[in-house]
Amino acid sequence: MHPILSDKKKFTIYLIVWGILGIISGFLISVYNGLHPLFSIGFSLPMMLFYGEVNLSAWYLCRAFPLERTSIWKILLIATVAVVIVSSVWTLLGWGLMYSMEQIFAVKLSPLPINQTLLIVYVTGKPLFIGSLAISYLISAFERTKESEHAAYEARLLAQNAELKALRMQIDPHFLFNSLNSISALITTNAELARTMTTTLADFFRKSLSYGAKETISLKEELSLLHHYLDIEKIRFGKRLHVDETIDPETLADHIPPLLLQPLVENAIKHGISNSIDGGTISLLTQKKNDRLFITIENSIDADMPKRQGAGMGMEIVRKRLQTIYNNDGDLKMNSSNGTFQVIIFLPSTSRK
Repeated sequence: MHPILSDKKKFTIYLIVWGILGIISGFLISVYNGLHPLFSIGFSLPMMLFYGEVNLSAWYLCRAFPLERTSIWKILLIATVAVVIVSSVWTLLGWGLMYSMEQIFAVKLSPLPINQTLLIVYVTGKPLFIGSLAISYLISAFERTKESEHAAYEARLLAQNAELKALRMQIDPHFLFNSLNSISALITTNAELARTMTTTLADFFRKSLSYGAKETISLKEELSLLHHYLDIEKIRFGKRLHVDETIDPETLADHIPPLLLQPLVENAIKHGISNSIDGGTISLLTQKKNDRLFITIENSIDADMPKRQGAGMGMEIVRKRLQTIYNNDGDLKMNSSNGTFQVIIFLPSTSRK
């Protein structure tokens, strides 16, 4: 929407400015021609108000042909054609108004021949439209800057919301209930293991809250948190859960958004291990390629096992977080084949933060 047309106050001020220009022009014409101001202003005022309305079209040209996506030569060509057309229309209006007033009021609005008078009108209109075009480009650039800032703000807001959602997932009540039930069962059979699980659970939530408040953490810290989570799950699932890690030491200093891996591992255990009598293996692989960090999480799947509801929510949240923070440089890919479900996340490799 046009920034002036969309605001009544701005539009009123805009018309007042053009009206003042019309009155001043009328007085100048009156002084130069010795004409009564009533006639000269009667000619110049509607001319200026009409031209002011026409000049609003410069905004739409700027939006259709923005500087950042259009060559300067193309803009100059379009501007030249627009100036010629708009000034010609204005001149034609001037001729019609001048002829009508001279016929109705029997006055001579200009001492010059009609062709010279219209040439002055035409030449006067060109710089006015060029000025309007230049101002429109400035306003357009300002509007684009505001839109970019607004988009960046929304991206930050989305990232914060994703972070909060991830934290809420972290404190999954089902995970907490299952852990407490396991602790309760262990108390009578293996008090030492129940104590270990309680301590590990407390450390896991303490680190989750601490890391979750940061913008990024190192992969080493993320893996440390993940190990607390896996220690709890290993107590719950016993020998049914196997974990295989292949960690490139060079990746440990890379920074990633906190709490990024736990939802994926939780998803792998929930859909790949928990329903299987024989259990399975969760594989974790980190590697660096071409200044990018790749993290792969795999779990074995049983093709005959019915699918559980809720699959993909954690992965969708992780994907949104990556895309919000890294745009096209970060994403999540999934692949299922040969009895294995694989999730690969990639993001820029950085250890600066």
